[in-house]
Amino acid sequence: MDINTLILNNLNYSVILFDENLVLKSLNLPAQELTGYSDRFLNNLTLSRFFNNNSYIEEKVENVMRTGEGFIEFEYKFQNKNREQTRYVILEISQIIAADGNKPYLLVSLKDITRFKEMDHNIKSEERIEDLSRFIAEMSHEIRNPLGGIKASAAYLKRKFNEPDLNNFLEIIIKESTRINNLIEELLALSKKHKIKTSAVNINKIINEIIIMEQAEFSAKNIEVIKEFDPSLPKIYASENALIQVFLNLIKNSVYAVNAAVKPSGGTIKIITKLDYTRNNPKFLKIEFIDNGCGISKNDMNNIFVPFFTTKEKGGGLGLAVSQKIIYEHGGFIDISSVKNRGTDVSVYIPIEQYSQRR
Repeated sequence: MDINTLILNNLNYSVILFDENLVLKSLNLPAQELTGYSDRFLNNLTLSRFFNNNSYIEEKVENVMRTGEGFIEFEYKFQNKNREQTRYVILEISQIIAADGNKPYLLVSLKDITRFKEMDHNIKSEERIEDLSRFIAEMSHEIRNPLGGIKASAAYLKRKFNEPDLNNFLEIIIKESTRINNLIEELLALSKKHKIKTSAVNINKIINEIIIMEQAEFSAKNIEVIKEFDPSLPKIYASENALIQVFLNLIKNSVYAVNAAVKPSGGTIKIITKLDYTRNNPKFLKIEFIDNGCGISKNDMNNIFVPFFTTKEKGGGLGLAVSQKIIYEHGGFIDISSVKNRGTDVSVYIPIEQYSQRR
């Protein structure tokens, strides 16, 4: 291996070279890992295919080749060879001239910034939750005190007078007071800062138990649950009850979405557990919930983690906000992608280092 190749392969970003006909001539090892292409694609892979026929990039490349002026895109979404993985990259395209001074080459560099994007998203989400948490805690206590008085008074009147017509209205007051109190409990859970009590848990076992618990619901709505579990997953230190709450909420969301899509042949919910090999520091378990339900519109996607936002008729809009907070408290994050009328893919990432350090 010559010194130039050695240097290129030890860079922490991808370097790809195309000739004057925009055909791939070389790519370093980081580029091979990021894109899924290897040396065997040399001399037959065009730039158009490399960028999945992206007309915007083709236009920029044409301008670079014509004028010699470089181009940079700071948050380009790049899909690998099989379009199975999307990464955020800093994309830089420039023209270089060969040593003989005649042939122009196109140099493409890709710097993977996906993890930084995720961290930025998490920080902003946490800041938003912190601000909201203070407001929720104050308002919840203010509501809870008079609510307790209303419920106690209604219960007293019901016992004292025991009149059917009056009791019907009093029962409504008691029932609705209980519902509001339960909502306040959820709000307080969202607002509290508390340390998660952890133990060694088996993710596959937790999800299996939830599936069994919800089997009647799946059957009633003609939903097929497809499991693709990695049996070799390590245990992680986490709060089992908290994860049950998260996974149950995500499964119920999928059931609702499939049911709302009104599919005559029924719907499917695929649950995948595996190690996430795209991130090495820290390493994550990835738990994926994929349904073919009604999906989420682009406008709604920006609000899915906002408390009280919901598209359900009877939804409270707190499920995803609470789930996000729980996963954050475990050092992980949630990623959601969706296409309206086609389905939704929810990925939960939980770090595994804690368990490996304790065992």
